[in-house]
Amino acid sequence: MVEKERCTGCGACAAVCPHGAIALRSDGDGFLYPQIRAALCTECGLCDRTCPLMEEPPPSEEEPLCFGAKAKEERVRLLGSSGGIFPLLAANMLRSGGTVWGAALLEDGTVRHTEIQTEADISRISRTKYVQSDLSRVWEQIEGQLREGRPVLFCGTPCQADALRVFLGENRKGLLLVDLICYGVPSPGIWKRYITYLERRYGGSFRSFFFRDKRNRDNGHTRAVQVGESEYICSLDGDQYCRTFFRNVNIRPSCFRCRYCTADRSSDITLGDFWGIEQVHPGFDNDGLGCSAVVCHSPKGKQLWEQIRPETDWFACDWEAVANDRQPRLREPVKEHPRRQFYLRLRHILPFSLWLRLFR
Repeated sequence: MVEKERCTGCGACAAVCPHGAIALRSDGDGFLYPQIRAALCTECGLCDRTCPLMEEPPPSEEEPLCFGAKAKEERVRLLGSSGGIFPLLAANMLRSGGTVWGAALLEDGTVRHTEIQTEADISRISRTKYVQSDLSRVWEQIEGQLREGRPVLFCGTPCQADALRVFLGENRKGLLLVDLICYGVPSPGIWKRYITYLERRYGGSFRSFFFRDKRNRDNGHTRAVQVGESEYICSLDGDQYCRTFFRNVNIRPSCFRCRYCTADRSSDITLGDFWGIEQVHPGFDNDGLGCSAVVCHSPKGKQLWEQIRPETDWFACDWEAVANDRQPRLREPVKEHPRRQFYLRLRHILPFSLWLRLFR
């Protein structure tokens, strides 16, 4: 297995082990890592062959095609955090008889990759979640669906999409991989503590959390949380948990060494906010509802984009326009906060509410 600092916690090694010798365990910072149960391990090497970090990622099949785009319908744009392109891709797949997998925020606050089969459920997996999602239910179910001949659209972070590619091997017919322009994945453990903090602070049960609420038409720079019957709204940077994320404190160590911050991806399509669009196409994103960057890496990705393009307003551009100075995660990994380890040690000493105040 790869060293801990590089491990993305995808869980493919645990899913592929035929003897149940690998379990995912949370470390002190709330991130999942594989642990080998030596008594069950036969040293077959299957886990190493399934780890995407044990091989160089394959180059894109051809030069990527890049676009700026937004759904024509405002209703669709409100379903997502950028231009509403993923909801269109998901709806297209469902109408063709396929199934769609993406990260959902469950009622207990857990973020888990979940399957949807109806367009009514698209909103569950469309919006931004600044939490690393649980993939434990993905592997065998997607493999089974593909074997049955059912098309599958999977959306996740670049490391998750690449892990699914390697796990499935040659059995990927019918699979469409969509990955995200990813800033980094925050700790599920710290997120869980934050939910408990919110419930105590507001005196109720956690109901929902919108990391990027677009109702203010501010390109998603508002967050809204519902606890009990009340909703509490503030700026995105005013949220204490989000500040630990944007200060690069609660981000997984492997994100500081991410190898996916490049045009070469193993996915079919990359999606994300088109930050810096005002420099590329002034006036295109003028209503505060966001615009998507769409990067098509493969013939399958280009075909899917062509199917939904009539439902969008769009313009073509080049890779340099998408990977501009306001979108650094397409060129280099996020930088670790210089005092990250100090802050994480303090989390085990200070009351959580007091620890959060360090990020005012």
